[in-house]
Amino acid sequence: MTGFTLSMPAKRVSAWMAETDPKYARAWLASLPLADSAESAREIYQALYTLNRQELDAACRFELMELYCNPVASVTAALEPYFSRAALPLTPKKRQLAEFIRQLHMEMAYGYKVCLHDMEQQRLRWGKKSLRARALVRAMHYLGEMLLHSYQVYMPYPSEVWREIHAIYRYAAEHGLETEVVEMAMPVAAKTTLEHDYIRVLLLGLSNPYQLPQNECRHVQRFLYHWGAKAALRDNLEVPHPAGHFLIDLTTDSPPVPFPRDVQFQPDQGLRLLDAVELLRTIQFFIQRLQQGDSARTLSIGLDCLDTMCLEMLQRMQRSWGQVPRRQYSRIQRGGPAFVCAGIPALHFFASGQKTFSPPVMESSHDMSDDRFILPAHIEEDISHEVNQDEEFIALDEPAEKILPSPAAETADITITSSGIFRVDRWQIKDAAPKGLQLVRHGDARTYVRVGDVIGIQQMEEVGRWCAGVVRWMKSPHADHLEMGVELLAFGAAPVAVAPVRPASEREYQPALLLPAVEVLRRPATLLLPRGAFMPGTNLLLAEEGKGTRTVRLLKRLEHSNVFESIVFADVLKEFPRT
Repeated sequence: MTGFTLSMPAKRVSAWMAETDPKYARAWLASLPLADSAESAREIYQALYTLNRQELDAACRFELMELYCNPVASVTAALEPYFSRAALPLTPKKRQLAEFIRQLHMEMAYGYKVCLHDMEQQRLRWGKKSLRARALVRAMHYLGEMLLHSYQVYMPYPSEVWREIHAIYRYAAEHGLETEVVEMAMPVAAKTTLEHDYIRVLLLGLSNPYQLPQNECRHVQRFLYHWGAKAALRDNLEVPHPAGHFLIDLTTDSPPVPFPRDVQFQPDQGLRLLDAVELLRTIQFFIQRLQQGDSARTLSIGLDCLDTMCLEMLQRMQRSWGQVPRRQYSRIQRGGPAFVCAGIPALHFFASGQKTFSPPVMESSHDMSDDRFILPAHIEEDISHEVNQDEEFIALDEPAEKILPSPAAETADITITSSGIFRVDRWQIKDAAPKGLQLVRHGDARTYVRVGDVIGIQQMEEVGRWCAGVVRWMKSPHADHLEMGVELLAFGAAPVAVAPVRPASEREYQPALLLPAVEVLRRPATLLLPRGAFMPGTNLLLAEEGKGTRTVRLLKRLEHSNVFESIVFADVLKEFPRT
């Protein structure tokens, strides 16, 4: 194509057969047992592979490709659950399945790209504006699906995908096709334009997909089907403020970047501006209504999820597409091992010197009724400050069998039996910063972690001291290779026990962790508790080894996921009547 280069398979004879008459292809696809999604997907892939590598009339090829859209969507939806929520790194079979689904969408994209190429070669572009616009939209859609399926399992996306996405938009804009209204590809039956599809793909890439909980990128995509048109593309690169604006370089193989500050641009056809300000206003409206108690269903957000999950996902989107904070600290490349355990019970076990949790025997003799609060130093300033500017995450279902890690010297995967099984895995530190670490692991891991999980980390030079952290992002470049970014919540964790303020016979203590204040990060001392166990505003009995039991009040939640929450607290002291 003139000025329009896309990757396409070379024409050659295939060992497989495929129907090239749309009438018979429709009948064959209708006969496929879609209930057997794996076998049907294999047969569909073989047919697409064959069609994409043989000569066909452009109009006939397009008609054939349209017949495959619904079957591909059906088998993909049936196969996704096998790997989209699986523990990382994926097993070889699940990773192979994820790669296959991605390749299936690659063949769909190939088919529509070949249609465009053939239209150019056969001079069908003249008088075939609608057909070209539909082929461009479909090619964009399936390239976007390749990105989505990479994000779902934290795999790197294929090279050159972003370059082709930009090239398709640029070609459409140069030929006046970007605003041509066509029927949207699956899974939403509606009208769209190539420009709107392009914006949705851009915003998905800007949603920090490797930092999202498993499968949330699919929910983000559904939200964008309904509300992505609130964002807009502009040629004018002048903006009053960079917040909510992103720079697109149509010549690169990369997603947009936050709009740079204090930079002057010369007119360049290869640069565009993505303006997400109006979309952010819509998201802020939904957030306010949900916080006021409205239901996500009545608000027509476009998502079928619990109100709390919708709220947290909207807040993540607001941070991703709003003001992007600059990195405050540079990372330092360093090596060395680190031992990792997962979950509050496991971290409590190791931080207490590998002692099985047992509830306190001695209780405070005072019954707390009338109380007053004693706030730790600077706590009022700290909790009023926006300490939680980083990402919040939802960690989805834990493995059915509780597997909680354990440390020992320099060997990994050692188990210790107490009330459960606690395991530790040995990771390698790739680089470090004051607020976190990047960890790498090769080979299988027995400690399964997901984005949003709380973990314990013990570095080799700090034997005996466990730090608490939360998994912020994950990537799995290869089947036996896993990387994760960890934000440190505190440089140490004290094992404690907590219970509601009730009569002694009704108290049931739970293991928890006391995280010390971190002055440099302006983070006050907090309690690390299981999610939903206690609410801010309630009183708890807090028992520390060697310090007895005291009453505290939970003040403000700073961090949370479906697994844990970190809450600021204050001591409550009894005021006795004067005599």
